Amino acid sequence: MLQPLPPELATDVNAEVLRHGEGLPAHSDAVEVLKGAVQPLGDVQMFCPDWQRYRYVVASTNGVIFRLAVGMSTVAFRLDPRMKGRALQTGGEPYPDCGAEWVAVIHSLPDSDWPAVDVQFWARKAYVYARGG
Repeated sequence: MLQPLPPELATDVNAEVLRHGEGLPAHSDAVEVLKGAVQPLGDVQMFCPDWQRYRYVVASTNGVIFRLAVGMSTVAFRLDPRMKGRALQTGGEPYPDCGAEWVAVIHSLPDSDWPAVDVQFWARKAYVYARGG
């Protein structure tokens, strides 16, 4: 059963992210990475329109979506310009489907020989930016 979008997320700042996520799946591996990265943060809300079918999953604070999980292994973050530049220099990819502030990282799977992305670091930076810091 589809969950209704929380009213606090139905804003202009979140419109592109929600439009992009609509109908996209999120593999449980990507969702678990997202959950683990935001767990130590303070005021975070998680939303998925259909947890049973693992549709896209977002994390928000103060009504601003700052993290998205989609597909098999992609997590994306809303970052300020300085942190976005650093993320791009260290292997992140622009994620314009969600807006100009977004960067996607591919989470390495346990059998991958790619270095692991420090998703907790990027989650913390995205969280601070979403909270106005």
